[in-house]
Amino acid sequence: MRYLVSLFVLLHGAIHLLGAVKGLRLGEVSQLTQPISTRGGWLWLIAATLLMTAAVLYLALPRWWWLPGALGLVLSQWLIVGAWSDARFGTIANVIVLVPLVIAMAELLPSSLRSQYERASGVALAASPGGTPPLVTEVDLAPLPDPVRRWLTRAGVVGRPRVRSFRLTFDAKMRGSEQDPWMQATAEQVEVFQPAARLFLMRASKGGVPVVVLHRYEGSNATMDVRLAGLVPVQHLSGPEATQSETVTLLNDICLLAPGALFDVRVTWEPIDDRSARVTYTNAGHTVRAVLWFDAHGDLANFTSDDRSMAKGAAMVRTPFSTPVMQLGQREGVRIVTDGEARYREGGRDWAYGRFVLTSMAYNVRVP
Repeated sequence: MRYLVSLFVLLHGAIHLLGAVKGLRLGEVSQLTQPISTRGGWLWLIAATLLMTAAVLYLALPRWWWLPGALGLVLSQWLIVGAWSDARFGTIANVIVLVPLVIAMAELLPSSLRSQYERASGVALAASPGGTPPLVTEVDLAPLPDPVRRWLTRAGVVGRPRVRSFRLTFDAKMRGSEQDPWMQATAEQVEVFQPAARLFLMRASKGGVPVVVLHRYEGSNATMDVRLAGLVPVQHLSGPEATQSETVTLLNDICLLAPGALFDVRVTWEPIDDRSARVTYTNAGHTVRAVLWFDAHGDLANFTSDDRSMAKGAAMVRTPFSTPVMQLGQREGVRIVTDGEARYREGGRDWAYGRFVLTSMAYNVRVP
């Protein structure tokens, strides 16, 4: 959907070049019957440049595409009115472009989920400890169960700083049930471990309509808000069950994405066998458990927990949860999950509700 919007704006901007060609006497344009002055030609060129720049920024810097887009749209419509008999159908294109433009500008409002995410992320990062984190040592690994020790050694955490926070982005596919079609999505996330906070912002598209989702886990409370086009509230979840589920997700993030944080959070380990171990995590009065499964090489292969719930309308239903690893990769010298799935187990079978591909990762980040 993002690429379609960008392509539409790009083509719409390119059409304005016809007015520039005629006004600047660069060639004949039979489609335009009304005269265009040299000044008008320059204005058509400026409108084209603004709209085409907006199309590029929509993909490269989506936070700022609205600025050239809004200027280009206003100038475009003014020119269209002045050449109505030739260019009136350009108004339809401008109305179409106006829809994502309004959505983008709405994200600048203090009440938008984007603004909430940025404020909460700044607060969480500012509260995290300063200074240089201590390095992970062999002594830190010594009391751990054998498969956990082998995994963390292979992951490369020894000799590297403990992780106090991270910022990441990923591409995703999401769906609400096994029968639903996949929604393409992009997400960004900030996570802090002392004190614990998880801020997760996702943009998806459902039936061509943008959907924005914000997860906030701060202190002892977690919430999830879903808005159509970032404006219309459609779902809000909160309460103890939501917080319990987010606590499982936080532990999952640590294990899959930031194993160097396991030494600065309240976790305990219980050996099961040579290929698995149980981990217990406590934060803000919530205690959750999960089993980590390892492959024959000692790498993390899966994370399972019975302490997470699935949202069904306004209710939260406790459902077995797992995140099998599809691919591992190096990020800042640490071997972590770069491609994986999130699954629920219902009716005796697993189904994936999310697929994630990591696109960027930075550890121990501070307030921008």
